[in-house]
Amino acid sequence: RGPNTEAREQRHVGVHVNLCGHAIHKSCCDSYLKTRDERRLDRFEGGKRREFRCPLCQRLSNCLIPFIDVGVDWADLPTSENASDSPTVFKLEDELMSVDSTSSNERLTNLEAANNCLSLHDFLSTSKWWATRNDKSSLWDGQCTFTGKSDNTKPSDLPILSSPRQSLRKNQFGKKELICAWNRVLRTPRLVKRRARSFSTDRRPVIPTLESESRQKEANGVTEVLRRFMDQISDVAQRADMRRLGEDDLFSDFGEFRHYLSEKAAYNKVNRAAGKEMIDWPICLSPTSLIETRRQELSREKLISKLLFSIQAFTYTCCSEGAEARRLLHESSSSDTPSLLSKFGVGKVSLGGDLLFLPEANPSVDDGFQPFDGRLGKLRYLGLALMVAASPVSKEVIQLCISFPSAQPDPFDFDLAEKSSIKRAPVAYPILCSHVLTHTTGALIAVTGRARAEEGRYSIDSVVDDCRNFIQIGLIARVAQVILARLRPNFNDDPIWEQQVCSIIEQNMMQNSAIIDPNEQEWRHFGVMLLQILLSPAKTEPHSVSFSPHPCPNDADIISSHILHAIESAKSEAIDFLRDLSLVCQLLIPNIFCSNSARQEDVQCEDSTIVFKHYMALFRIEDHRTMLKSDLLQQVIKAWHANSTGKNTNQLDFPRIFHGATWPIMPRINVNDKAQPYEIPPTCMPLLGNCSFAKANDNGTPNRIFYLPKSYTDLYAELSEMCPDSEQTALCLVCGQVLNAAGKGECTKHSYTCGGGAGIYFLLQECVGLIMHGQQAAYVHSPYVDFYGETPQYRGRPLNLDLDRYRIMHSLWTGHLVREKVIAERASTRQVIIPNFY
Repeated sequence: RGPNTEAREQRHVGVHVNLCGHAIHKSCCDSYLKTRDERRLDRFEGGKRREFRCPLCQRLSNCLIPFIDVGVDWADLPTSENASDSPTVFKLEDELMSVDSTSSNERLTNLEAANNCLSLHDFLSTSKWWATRNDKSSLWDGQCTFTGKSDNTKPSDLPILSSPRQSLRKNQFGKKELICAWNRVLRTPRLVKRRARSFSTDRRPVIPTLESESRQKEANGVTEVLRRFMDQISDVAQRADMRRLGEDDLFSDFGEFRHYLSEKAAYNKVNRAAGKEMIDWPICLSPTSLIETRRQELSREKLISKLLFSIQAFTYTCCSEGAEARRLLHESSSSDTPSLLSKFGVGKVSLGGDLLFLPEANPSVDDGFQPFDGRLGKLRYLGLALMVAASPVSKEVIQLCISFPSAQPDPFDFDLAEKSSIKRAPVAYPILCSHVLTHTTGALIAVTGRARAEEGRYSIDSVVDDCRNFIQIGLIARVAQVILARLRPNFNDDPIWEQQVCSIIEQNMMQNSAIIDPNEQEWRHFGVMLLQILLSPAKTEPHSVSFSPHPCPNDADIISSHILHAIESAKSEAIDFLRDLSLVCQLLIPNIFCSNSARQEDVQCEDSTIVFKHYMALFRIEDHRTMLKSDLLQQVIKAWHANSTGKNTNQLDFPRIFHGATWPIMPRINVNDKAQPYEIPPTCMPLLGNCSFAKANDNGTPNRIFYLPKSYTDLYAELSEMCPDSEQTALCLVCGQVLNAAGKGECTKHSYTCGGGAGIYFLLQECVGLIMHGQQAAYVHSPYVDFYGETPQYRGRPLNLDLDRYRIMHSLWTGHLVREKVIAERASTRQVIIPNFY
């Protein structure tokens, strides 16, 4: 699909959520906002953005999140972790265990201490989370809704000629019902026993009383805060993408979790081309007026879509904060490590600083606020809010995120003609065409959210076991996605490449698996089995495999090498997937790893096979042979591949791309798709951004550097050669782009395409730093100084890169602090830069 296929995952901006951790009543916040000086905010803080400063810490803010009070059972320790005499769930080869010494052998053996948890096959066969298979009382509409019969409806109450579909219509769950469900779960503190059962099983109205009316009014305010937060997340991302991509490019692909925008653009193509006013969604979906029930259903879809988009922002924030913590820990000295651990709220680190463990949550310490310490701990406020928001629609979130195969079409669906005439966009992309980490996080939030909403009904062990199985499913999806992304471009859209790969696997690779290096045997066998399940034809075509064309020996060797390379590249992605997911799990379930034996071992190893086995022990993942033998799992995998490659005539088209590299992007990827960074010359430093080292002529931007010279003289000579006619030159320290800073606004435009509106530049002639967010900019210190640590201008002193100043700029970028720094600098100086000048 070309070299820019994987860049599509980076074309849309990510929303980072930074919390100060201070609480305020909604009514108090509204009163506080009325006292703002709008003229001052328009100059410094951007009053039109509804931004304000926290009354306590004066940190720049733009929204609130609901405060969710939880019970002490949220911090319970799982008891199933302590099982030590149960059979092992996976095994390691003896050859692999002898990598270092006997001590390492004993350590890994201890990490493999297994448990009696439910296997993945048993989970798929019995869990109600696969509602389309195991819950006969629910029907999936194929878009966003499960419908089911009410508990108080008796068969004798139904008319003789009524259909089950008509009886399902009596229990519509639209926007109003979803908001009422949020009010019910938000209005009662977690420390107080609920009066009513869960909204998921009882949606009957409650008889109002004076007390319930006051509590309902309070709950309405909290629900309004939740809805404002989700609207803010969606609006911020949409505005940034509009500036970053342009209207035409964005309208062609809005990205995932924006189906309502995609449908609005698709059904308004004629109006937009003619310059007419666009019809709002959802009115544009139907040529006739929509009934109120249908309008409520579509509005509910929009709320669920925004909820999933907020979950994506939570995932992006967790990855960003975790990457920043790991970067600082790698670069810091041993004396600075304790302060960094306290700053981020990390208890200990393992695997050379890549695996972060949060401290054991203790509700009796600091009045129950101990789990929320540090930058990572504060994210639990956001996680709890999303858990509560997902609890009324937990079953729908699981189906959208995991893409379980649906059952047979509903024979009583009398709206089939209407569905076939109106093409809809998917609320969530198929899991192999999406960001798998976000989908897995959504499933975990749905599981933990249901447990929070129905406290006392589900034990911590059952919640952990459900999360563990969804992690295994997400891992398989991520490995399958990477293998297909690495393998598919090698065949140049050959229509029979899948049959050729299957033929080679069956005739060559499966028989020769015994001669593979023992250290790689388990992983290669896992990748080969997974690829065979993905590409093998359905059982309804028994003769298709026997007639599949087998390539000639030379081509077979080439294809075999491509397969092995794709499987090997998937290992590093699987490790990154489990590493980021370990942090998400600890934020949602505070003590999930506290009693795990893998947490107690401080493993220091760079071998990818041992690191992966350590993560398997941490998550208690089953042996891949046992997992992939499950016929139910094979059914799920085949359905994933069918949904990601086949085009549904009842759906609007969307990018069907397998993303091999997704955010968060840690290593620099070279042109050969290897995760090895380029060698940086000793006289240079890497740029602030994780930019790919594509050649300059490929994207039509020759004025770019790939490294930052340590000498100011070398930098001046290199940039002057690129732009000899430029009187004021600006260098983007994120991607290395060289721009004209002579008051034409090029830096402002580049900031939207490079950093979603944020940018850090170095003005060459003025020898000063420039930070920018939106159209506002401010000067900062220069990273180049002389021998005395100063920046003399026009004095002829040699200037060199100061690493401490450069690290400060790096922290501004990776810590998402550019906006806050711009506001602080503009408020403390008299020299204010004209908007959109640079």
